[in-house]
Amino acid sequence: MKWKKMDMHVHSCFSVEPVPRVSRVNFRPKETPEEIYRRAKEAGMDFVTITDHDTIDGCLDFLNKYPDCQDFVVGEEVSTQLPESKLTVHINVYGHNEEQHRELQRRREDAFAVAAYCREQNLFFAWNHPFYRENLSTIEAQEFLAFVEHVEVLETRNGGRMQLLNVLAEELAVRFGKGMQGGSDTHTGHVGSVYTAVPCEDLQGFFAGILAGQSRIVGHHSTPRTFYVHNFLVGRRHVIEQHVKQAASLVERIRLQGLGLLALLLSPWVVHRHFMGQREMAEIAVNRVQQLAHLRPWVQDVSW
Repeated sequence: MKWKKMDMHVHSCFSVEPVPRVSRVNFRPKETPEEIYRRAKEAGMDFVTITDHDTIDGCLDFLNKYPDCQDFVVGEEVSTQLPESKLTVHINVYGHNEEQHRELQRRREDAFAVAAYCREQNLFFAWNHPFYRENLSTIEAQEFLAFVEHVEVLETRNGGRMQLLNVLAEELAVRFGKGMQGGSDTHTGHVGSVYTAVPCEDLQGFFAGILAGQSRIVGHHSTPRTFYVHNFLVGRRHVIEQHVKQAASLVERIRLQGLGLLALLLSPWVVHRHFMGQREMAEIAVNRVQQLAHLRPWVQDVSW
């Protein structure tokens, strides 16, 4: 049986994110759904998905233009949280429709409710980068492990996260017998740099193979160099170009170009802080989750 491949975590121009600590500026990938599909195929992917933040509009846009496409599956990255600790939780959901999307969004305040709805609707879902905490909330071990019990699949390799966090996610999956998947999490069109491979015939078999523990994850972890080249520089240029075109005044254009220059000058510090933050997340994880305590010496010794 042939191994089929899919990058299971990809963002298109339908994902919009605010730029931290910069007013009136957000980041939107420039790649359209059609461009994502083309790049995925050029990278050798057998199946294609788009997992934009809290929307399936990009997927629907693609399917409206290509209704007979058989190797594309709707995806969405649902932003939610654990209700007690407020720990950020991102859940990738696949194969759902507009009504199910609305119901998922209605439950966003509680990750347990999102997971329960996915099980009720028989939707395949996975917990993305479980140790990456956008809001820097702490891990409450009991609640964290309770949620682990509610999911069947963990994202164990994310192309936007350093090896340290990905290894912790894989350790968690192995210890609790969870299925494993991976994806690039690209916001800059770098589709297929991380992908999931499963021996199967079709999409249904692909997801079933992950649940059965047959998946293999291929691709690179994030490093300071790849983050700087493929994420920071590309994203910075696109943000400035996009907002300068939309600027209503010369003063606003000058402000944006100044912000772009400042970002470039501060880039060594930004990259360093980004990876220091991920290391801090890993240290909190091994200190809070007893099942990971044996990795503490290794985590403390790791450098990038």
